[in-house]
Amino acid sequence: MEPTKLPQVIDWMFGVRPFHPQNFLLESTTVAEACALSMVFWPEFIEYRGCVAIEWKFSRENVDLWLTEFVGDTSAVEQIINHVHLWETVNITGSAEQSAASWLANRIGSMWQERLREAFPDRAFVVTVSNEPTDYGPTITFKSAKADDGGSTSIR
Repeated sequence: MEPTKLPQVIDWMFGVRPFHPQNFLLESTTVAEACALSMVFWPEFIEYRGCVAIEWKFSRENVDLWLTEFVGDTSAVEQIINHVHLWETVNITGSAEQSAASWLANRIGSMWQERLREAFPDRAFVVTVSNEPTDYGPTITFKSAKADDGGSTSIR
């Protein structure tokens, strides 16, 4: 992924100064934005009724509803409640940003896999990153691994 191809970076560089992520962030990002991004990149988790959920997405009512719908299949519930569509999280405009969003989704998926390993060393998880035409843009989710699917990051 080449950030210097993104419209916001091009505007910032004015064609003269070289791209440097620290300088770009200093001039373009508030502490509040950086904190919110860190919550997406390296989330905290909640365990509830056998399910692991991203803390900022967690809702008892939602988990209860899906546990009923999926007849107690906690892995299926996790896959639903933990999905994040990047188009609902950051502004994506134009083809350069759409391409960068796919790259970003893959990077977030890798971070989630490591964060889950750290938070739950005795459990395995499957992190899935997809950008299928049937999805709502680049999407990241995770679920507890079952015996047949191991614990890994899957990119589709």
